[in-house]
Amino acid sequence: MIPRIAVVYEADADFRVATGLADRVLIEAVDWLDEHLIAHQREWIGEVTGPEKLTWKSIPRLARAARIRAHGYIDGNPLEIDAGAARRAILYLKAVFDDIAGIVLIRDQDDQPERRDGLEQARSEHHGSPAVVIGLAVVVRESWVLAGFDPADEEETARHAAERQTLGFDPRMKSEELTVRNDSSAPGSPKRVLAVLCPTAEREARCWRETPLATLRARGANNGLAAYLDEVRARLAPLIGHTA
Repeated sequence: MIPRIAVVYEADADFRVATGLADRVLIEAVDWLDEHLIAHQREWIGEVTGPEKLTWKSIPRLARAARIRAHGYIDGNPLEIDAGAARRAILYLKAVFDDIAGIVLIRDQDDQPERRDGLEQARSEHHGSPAVVIGLAVVVRESWVLAGFDPADEEETARHAAERQTLGFDPRMKSEELTVRNDSSAPGSPKRVLAVLCPTAEREARCWRETPLATLRARGANNGLAAYLDEVRARLAPLIGHTA
């Protein structure tokens, strides 16, 4: 049986980016995986019967319907931010999928860096199977995509140069400094910068599908991307096969 891995996410784009990047890491780590066959070598689960998507917004309702309760302290400590939501998600997924090998929790940090503490606190309750991977984007998922942008022609080079001048820094190298979330027209909005540099979904996808993983790790050292890639390699790759 191929490993089944459930993903909890905020939006469809988050699911696509997180699983696409994870596939690349798995192929890098496990030498017999094939990019043309990987769809048959692992299974990503992003919805339940309905189909009801496994989003952070839908999990509370799904958990109530399944009579899953997630109350009380963790190891005698009060819950950190997002610990309750993550604990509920993990308990629900373990209850409805008795054969899952892994769980991936994909979250935007937004203005709450404490979210990582909460996600890790919830994970600390569960040892062994399933493996739990945390992907926390600083500040949002668009920051991860920006880390993979490289101009492909003169027009893109000009757009990139204009953004560097506007911002005073290279948004590829310091995407975590784009902290304006609620105003997508503001100069410091990662959504605005990504829309300028990658005006189509296809161009955006090339940033995380084609840019070398080494480049993504280097540029993603402070925006959560490198940490996510490392977690996938350490926690998910061994579920599939021996890693180099």
